[in-house]
Parts: sequence; C-alpha cells; structure tokens
Amino acid sequence: MQLSYRWLMEVLGTEVPLEKLLATLTMAGLEVESVNDLGVAGGRVVVGRILTREPHPNADNLSLCDVQAGEGEPFRIVCGAKNMQPGDLIPLALEGAVLPNGMAIKKSKIRGEASQGMMCSGRELGFTEDHDGLLILPPSDDANSPYREGETFDALIDIKVTPNRPDCLSVFGIARDIAAMLDLDSARRPGDNVVPTENSASVGDSTNLLVEAPESCPRYLGRVIRGVKISASPLWLKRKVESAGLRSINNIVDVTNLILLEQGQPLHAFDLKKVSGAGVVVRHAFKGEKIATLDAQELTLSERDLLIADSEKAIALAGIMGCLNSEIEDSTTDVFLECAYFDPATIRRTSKRLGKSTDSSYRFERGTDWSAMDLAINRAAALIVETAGGKVTESVEFLNGPQATQAIPLNVQRVNRLLGIELNIDEISRPLRALGFQLDSSGENDLMVQVPAHRPDVTSDVDLIEEIARVVGYEKIPSQLPSISSRPATRNADNELAYQIRRVLTGRGFLEATNYSFEAAAANEKAGLTGVAQVHLSNPLSGEYAVLRTSLLPSILATAAYNHNRGELDLRLFEIGKIYMPASDNAVKEEWGFVALMSGNAFADGWRNASRPVDFYDGRAVCEALLDSLHVKGIVSSSVNAEGEGAAFHPGKSAVLEHEGKPLLMVGHLHPQVADNMDLKRDAVLIIGSFTALTPLLSRHPKISEVPIFPASTRDLALVADKSVLAADIEAAIAKRGKTLLTGIKLFDVYEGEKMAAGKRSMAYSLKFSAADRTLTDDEVNQLIEKILGDLDAKLGVTLRG
Repeated sequence: MQLSYRWLMEVLGTEVPLEKLLATLTMAGLEVESVNDLGVAGGRVVVGRILTREPHPNADNLSLCDVQAGEGEPFRIVCGAKNMQPGDLIPLALEGAVLPNGMAIKKSKIRGEASQGMMCSGRELGFTEDHDGLLILPPSDDANSPYREGETFDALIDIKVTPNRPDCLSVFGIARDIAAMLDLDSARRPGDNVVPTENSASVGDSTNLLVEAPESCPRYLGRVIRGVKISASPLWLKRKVESAGLRSINNIVDVTNLILLEQGQPLHAFDLKKVSGAGVVVRHAFKGEKIATLDAQELTLSERDLLIADSEKAIALAGIMGCLNSEIEDSTTDVFLECAYFDPATIRRTSKRLGKSTDSSYRFERGTDWSAMDLAINRAAALIVETAGGKVTESVEFLNGPQATQAIPLNVQRVNRLLGIELNIDEISRPLRALGFQLDSSGENDLMVQVPAHRPDVTSDVDLIEEIARVVGYEKIPSQLPSISSRPATRNADNELAYQIRRVLTGRGFLEATNYSFEAAAANEKAGLTGVAQVHLSNPLSGEYAVLRTSLLPSILATAAYNHNRGELDLRLFEIGKIYMPASDNAVKEEWGFVALMSGNAFADGWRNASRPVDFYDGRAVCEALLDSLHVKGIVSSSVNAEGEGAAFHPGKSAVLEHEGKPLLMVGHLHPQVADNMDLKRDAVLIIGSFTALTPLLSRHPKISEVPIFPASTRDLALVADKSVLAADIEAAIAKRGKTLLTGIKLFDVYEGEKMAAGKRSMAYSLKFSAADRTLTDDEVNQLIEKILGDLDAKLGVTLRG
C-alpha cells in the first residue's frame, strides 16, 4: 500500500520526522518496503509558488520564472513546460537534489540564462506518470490540500500490511497506529464532523432497497445524489488519489477512491438512470449468469457469488467491481452511492475463483469497519456535492440485526507474566484506548475490553497483550533465554529406516534432494506413470502444484533434468519423502518412500579411473549395500512389472530385488522414452523403495559367532550350467544342502567360450566348510560335496565340469 507522507501528517494532525516515522511503522509491525523521498528528509525538493513567468529571450519554447519557496529571495528557473501560470504551486527541486530517476540538480545556464533549480513533472518525481507538464499542486489556502508553500514537498511510502491488519489499509488506520505508538493525541477521522443524511426519501422518486442475501450482506447503506455534473476532479482530490498510485478518473469516481484510501471503506457509485425499476437488490447470482465488468471482461458466475442488481440485471459484482451497464459517464446527472459490509469469505471465494482482485475486494476479504460506514458514506456524499454539485435526496439502509462486538477479559498479572515486564493497570489501558478499544474496570487487576469493529483480528486476551507489547515497545521487553527442558527424541521405524538410507547413500557419494509434495497433474504421465489415481487440491497455488505427488519419481527426474540442462551430468541424488494416494471416503493415504538416481560417469575422471557410464550393476551394488546394512541375505531377482512405477524402467535392464518372496527394491535403467520426455542428457539408473516393505527388516540383527578354533576346509568346484540358470539359484541349492557346515560360498570365475557346449557356461565356486566343535575330515567334506553335486544335477541340471 502506497501513501503520501503529507497526507498521513495531515490526518495525524502533527508532523513527525520521516526517519522517526519509518522506524515507528516498522516497530508497529507495518513493514516499509520502499520510500521515495521527494524532499521531506533531504530538504532539496520544496513547494514553490510561481511569481512571474516571461518568455526566454533566446529560446521560443522556454520560459523564465521567478519562484518563491518560503523566506528569502525568489529562485530564477528556466522551464520548458507550458501548463503553469503565476500563482501556481509546484514542486521545486533545488541545487543538490537527486530525483528518483537519478537526475542530480545543479545551477546551470540554459541558453544564456541562469537557472537555480528545476520545476518538476509528476513522472520526474515518480509521483504520477504524467510528463506533459509540471505537477501543479492545489493552492495553500485550500483546506483539503496537504501542501504549503515553502515546506518540503512529499515522500511516498510503500507499506506491506499483513493480512490480519485490515484496519491499516487506510491513511486514517495507519495514522491511528502511529498516534498510539508515539503517544500523540488520537488521529481525527476525516469527515467526523459531516452532518448525517436523513434516512428518508425527501425529494424526487423513492429508491427502494431489497437485500435477499442478508448472511452475505448484513449491512447496506445507499445515498441518492441528483443533479451532479461529471468533470475533472479538483487538484486537491486528484493529487491525493494519485499519491496512492491510482489514476484520477472524474470527480465522482475519485471521491469513492479517496474514501477507500482514507477510511479503508470501499464505495461504489452507479449511474442511477441506468438502474432499472425502482430499487436495488442484493442477491446471489443465478447459475451460469453472465456479467461484463468495468474492465470489459465477461464473467460466468455461480450461485455462491454475490451481486448488486436491479429489477432486470446485475449492475455490480458485489465487493469486487461494478458492471459496464451502470458505469458513471460524462452524461451522468443522478448517482446512487453504495456503502456495504460484505461477508469476507463470500468475497474471497468469488475473487479467487474468478481470479479477479481489486482494491475493494482486497479490503472486503479481510474485513472492513462496519461501525464507520455511516461516517464514510456521509463524507463521500458531502464531497460529491462539493466537487460535482447536486443534492442528496434519498437515503436507504439495511441492517440484519444488531452487529455484536466481542468483550474480552484481561488480567494484569497475566499481561506481565507473558510479557516479562511490570505494567500497572493504567499503563496497560493507555495503549488499548489509543488503538480504539473500550475498557471497563472490573477490579483492581482486571479489565473488560470491548473490541472495536475495525479489529476483527483480535479474538483473545493474548491478542490484546500483543497490542500492548507493540505500543509499549518491544525494545522495553528484556531479552531473556527461555528455560527449556528437553528430552531425547525417540525414533520410530520410519525415522530409523530414513537414517539408514541416508547413512548408506551419502557414504556412497549421494546428495539428498528435497522437492515439493505438490506437482502438476501431468507430471506422472511425463515420468511414465500411467493409470495412477491422484489427489487433486481444491485450491492450488498454480497449475504447477495442482495435485499431491503419488511417487517421488517425477520430482527426482525433474531435478536431474534441471542439473543436466546446466551442465551437471554426473549426478548421485536421492530423496526421502511422503507420497499420497486417494483412499475411500475422500480420505488420503500417506506413506513414506525413497528414490535414488545416478547418471553420468560411474567414477570421477582421473588418471586412475577408466571412464565409463553408470549401469545396472552400479545400482545393484547400492541396493545390496543398503540391504546389507539391514542384515538382509538371500536376495533374489525378478523382472519388473511394467505397471505403476515399474513402467518408468527399461524392460531389459531392470530388476526387482526380493527377499522371502517379498519385493523390496526396484533397480534399473530409466526407460528411454521417459528420459526423452524429461529431457535428460544422459542415461540414468534408478532405485525405488517403499518404507512399507523395508521397515519390517529393521528388527533383523547380525548373527555374531566366535572365531572358530578348528581349521576350515576349502573346495573349488567348476560347474557346467545352462546359461538360463541363475547364479543365485545355484548358490541357494548349495546353501540348502551345506547347512551349518557351509560357512562360505563365492563365485570367482565364469567362462563362456569355444571349449563349452552351445548354451552352456562354466561357473567356478569356492566353498568353505568348518564345524564349531571339531576338525572336519576329508571324507565328511567329500560326502557333502557329492550330495551338493547330486542336488544341483537333479534340481538345476548343473554338473561338475570334467
């Protein structure tokens, strides 16, 4: 929100140095985002009055002006603008001033004539976009003007107001906070001396009001002003509206914008002659009803949207924007002025659904001050009569029962205990009264605090205590370390497994990635995951975050693509996070999972390492290291099912690692089509695991035995097997027969060549035998070897190589 320093000081009733004002705003919780100092602090841009204007003797397009700026001699200024005349007030930049566009002002000679400064346009000051001439200011004797001859000009302050402070979305609201913070007399609300309009139809035809949606519009006020003349706004009104960054339109619209900026109360003016029938109706839209708003946009409405209408048509989207069919035009003579309190949730829902946010909706969504509506509309009506003529002829009002205010009990000891300082009841009462709260004493240490309508964010005593701390000053609260007793956190199974995964993968050079739990609806399909049900968000931040992720795969692939596109091709990434799947009764099922990705070279470049790309076996080695850390043995492989996450794997270069018939991990190369979809520059190897399958393995413990005291016996066997026989099956058969006497098995050679029959290969194993209670004899070992060979031949067709 942008506001003028001069306007703020006018409402505040006193002048606060700019630096002090900015510090006070910050301590009040109002973040100052930027300041465009137009002379207030620097003092080199002042309000000057043109005394004389005469032609430049050496240039037809230039003028010589004498400009008075306070006490002292007038300044001689050479100027090329044409829109000024003697008596005008203008902003005058003197020697040493630096304008927002970077221009430094110094004395100079222009076509032989000395110039002691520069009279400025609105664009040169960053005040308006107008560059056609000088920024003419309203005369000093105008009571509505904040500018006075000889004073520094202005400063434009951009303030970030948090969503819970709708009371500060106005000049008066900020002035009220500043007055409380600096212990000044309360800021006077502009227009509090305006004589209220009678609530009756006194002249002309009667205008009726019908509110069909009282829950969405509990209060509505209207004024009819007849005989107005539409024209440009007077200078004081135009400059105030422009100082807030709005464009001046005409005297009627500018008055409504002034009240919005000054009081925080949105108003809307309708051309009364365009309102059909005898009155105004506040109703919900019909399903599919269409309207055209003032920005010429056609909107299709739902039954939950609120409208202002007449007997035939909608004339405004309530709380957001008026319609073209009731716009104020140059020919308008009669005006219906609206002032309402709309339910914040209703306006917010419509604004978000239609993607239409305005200055009015921004305030209505957060809650306006319904108690000040009479003052706002009466001041607006008076200003319209002042600037456009005419007469207020009718007044209508709707009130859906009494508007209740909340009363909150406040205890002095509780205030001091929470703040850590000692305040008496008077010191507690002063800041609350300054902010507009009404207080009744219910004992020496107890207060009953009535919350004003402009503070919908205050709902409990801790909110009141925060207000007290804010006004008293956070710097007066002593810094003290809290006394916190901590207990060691207990790890659950998911935490323990995550720790194990991180330990193993980071030990192998992986880096952990963290991605959002939200993704685009098309992310699964792009990553090769088809036919997976998704959980759609009802109010997504954008289309890129429309669903909850059902797999970690799309996000890790997107991270890899991001790195590949920036030249980082050798990647070792993993992510641990939650995935979400729809369940019955609109519920969402959550579970943990992890994914790892490798791409680029298997080893870092160097004279010791031969460069080769990562392959399936690199991924398999990582999986085996992880399972080994969980003390899982006897892993077997099976093919990947081309459904769900399995569809993202290359069908011929991937496997599922199983233990006791249960799948634990999927590992393999990324499907080429998926790699192309994701724009990966290198082949990638993936590992995908589910915590559901892996956490039961945490209970496994390594088996520890004493170092054997009896010597072991070793035998090497060269076996001939069909190429279709898996090494894992051979090892399983050997282990089953060897039982406890077999203490080691190792495949140390595989041979396929001319000396082998077609479809056959030689596999050489080293077997180690030992017993805990004796030394095995050669006969015992030989008999066991014979039984192993018999099992291999009978079950797998594997024979001893001759």
